[in-house]
Amino acid sequence: MNRKSVLMFLPVMLLASCSGTKDSASKDKLTIYTSFYPIYDFATRIAKDKATVINITPAGSEPHDYAPTTKEVLGMEDADLILVNGLGLENWTDSLPESFNKKVATVTDGIETEKINGTVDPHVWLNPLNAIKEMENITSYLISVDNINAEYYKSNLDDATYLFTSLDNSFKETTAAFTNKHIVVTHAAFGYLCNHYDLEQIYVDGISPDDEPTAKALEEVIANVKKYNITTIFSEELVSSEIAESIAKKTGCRVETLNPLEGLSEDELQYEDYVSVMVNNMQKLKAACEE
Repeated sequence: MNRKSVLMFLPVMLLASCSGTKDSASKDKLTIYTSFYPIYDFATRIAKDKATVINITPAGSEPHDYAPTTKEVLGMEDADLILVNGLGLENWTDSLPESFNKKVATVTDGIETEKINGTVDPHVWLNPLNAIKEMENITSYLISVDNINAEYYKSNLDDATYLFTSLDNSFKETTAAFTNKHIVVTHAAFGYLCNHYDLEQIYVDGISPDDEPTAKALEEVIANVKKYNITTIFSEELVSSEIAESIAKKTGCRVETLNPLEGLSEDELQYEDYVSVMVNNMQKLKAACEE
């Protein structure tokens, strides 16, 4: 039985076991599940030692296509919160047992969305100000299940807001000096970042990194590379760089990675976080756009 089929049967499997909710006051820590890495990062910044935060999408995996296993869904029965991005990124939430509805919280509520080719772009977190809004939402959700520690969560939010505002200011200062405002990416994940900092992404694939570009689309990208004197084609770590390398070979560009923060590898999780990855992205953009 495939994963999609398993999820369809989960409501029946869990009907008996989800008859009630746990009293969070009886536990030392909250249990929070997050759908993929950025939300995991944000939730750990706000909850810190008051919660055990579990990331559903495995390290090194791409969240657009991932769906939790039956075992993982069964584990969510004990969750106080299940934090998701929404905006079409996690279609598996539609197959969760109905009794989970009160636990599932969308962290992007209130964020102004953008569209690419008529489809809502879910990559809101790549604008640091949107990330702050997500953490504000997470703070509210945490307080709703653990009001005793409300001031603790609010204090952590203040610290995170200061850090992410500083990151935003650094991006603004850096990108303002760019002599070339166009970047070429293989995955159209950077719209919110580019629009916020007055850049323009020229993309090969669509919103999902699994989208296959047409020959015409590749020709248009190559034409834009020449038109805007672009020197770098940005790929990303979790998908094949084959298309980026093909374009680079035809245009004389180099290939570099730009991280959309959809997931970090096991190794990266030991020393990287949202802020450090974004700073690294900023330095790579600087190298590509100030030449």
